[in-house]
Amino acid sequence: MSTGNIRRRHLLIALGAIGATAALGAAEAAAQGMVASRPVRLIVPFAPGGTTDVFARVFATHFSKALGETVVVENKGGAGGLLGAGEVSRAQPDGYTLVFQSPTSGITGPLTKKTPPFDPVAGFSHIAILGISPIVLAVSPTIGVTSLRELVALARSRPEGLTYATGGTGGAPHLSAELFRLKAGGFKAVHVPYRGAGPVIPDLISGIVAYMPDTFTTLLPLHKEGRVKIISVFGEERAAVAPEIPTAKEEGFDVVTRIANYISAPPHTPRARLDQLAAAARTAMAQEEVVERLKSLATVPVTDSDPDRATRFITEEVALWKPVIETAGINLD
Repeated sequence: MSTGNIRRRHLLIALGAIGATAALGAAEAAAQGMVASRPVRLIVPFAPGGTTDVFARVFATHFSKALGETVVVENKGGAGGLLGAGEVSRAQPDGYTLVFQSPTSGITGPLTKKTPPFDPVAGFSHIAILGISPIVLAVSPTIGVTSLRELVALARSRPEGLTYATGGTGGAPHLSAELFRLKAGGFKAVHVPYRGAGPVIPDLISGIVAYMPDTFTTLLPLHKEGRVKIISVFGEERAAVAPEIPTAKEEGFDVVTRIANYISAPPHTPRARLDQLAAAARTAMAQEEVVERLKSLATVPVTDSDPDRATRFITEEVALWKPVIETAGINLD
């Protein structure tokens, strides 16, 4: 072979190698572009505008920045949150479909069903607990009660007991009231479920119902205005937003209940992806804007959660609520 032919052959080989390298680089770039262009769907299993939805949207903005991926919030309400949560439980376990849970959608809701649509623990790969708000108990100003002990004494003095109301059957406020009743020796009380917490307020103020368990978000403004009186916090310690209000434990009632929001993925999502999502969640929850916004919702941000801690927390919540649901005979089928 002549020297010229050898040079041409070497040139063709070199050009071929350059072309292959360029094609490989283009393929990698295209693959990266596909990943970057695929958004993370964050399902909120409730209608827009509620406390859970507001929290989710504040969180999603900073979660997206920390993750370096687009996060799209989608509201899929229905069946007390079970429809949206159930959709995520059945989704592909690739870490791109998540659910922003509340106790109603993720824990107490399925436990109140004869045939649960999913297991609260095993039905998801849990990522992180994000925020916790204690349940509080407020009384009507018409009944003249200033403490849990006085409330129990009043209930026991009346053969018909007292009437209390919540925003619906089977939610954390309802179950908290039942847990308190059991811990206080089983005094008589009649539960009146309303369609949401808002409609309860006028009847609580007027005395049509004697007391109402809910969150600070719902009740604190009314308490400050003197229209209702929050007499107890069902937390481990007093709340920073109202440090003058004692805990149930301070009065001798072992009642600690809360509403916790958390994010989960479908079961069997790879652990590496869960850890990546959890790290981004911790970063998001530590942002000043998120912390300040949660203060207005009377929610304490959680900045140190991970998949293991989240799973333990939810397991403990199931262990708390399952016997309460069974003892109270709550069945929403």
